[in-house]
Amino acid sequence: MLDLDMTPYAAFVWPAWGVSALVLAALTARAVIASRKWRRELDRLDTAANEPDRPQAARRAIGPKE
Repeated sequence: MLDLDMTPYAAFVWPAWGVSALVLAALTARAVIASRKWRRELDRLDTAANEPDRPQAARRAIGPKE
């Protein structure tokens, strides 16, 4: 079965698992936050590119409408 008794090594193994879990959680949170930031930026640029009252040159500077 599952034997989690690592008597001589437990002081090293369990903290290593804990640190690994924290790093993985932090990287996941960072990726989610960055994804939301870039999504908001994309929506902002898309809205700016589709405004009818902006000059054509400004719409071209923002990028093509796809």
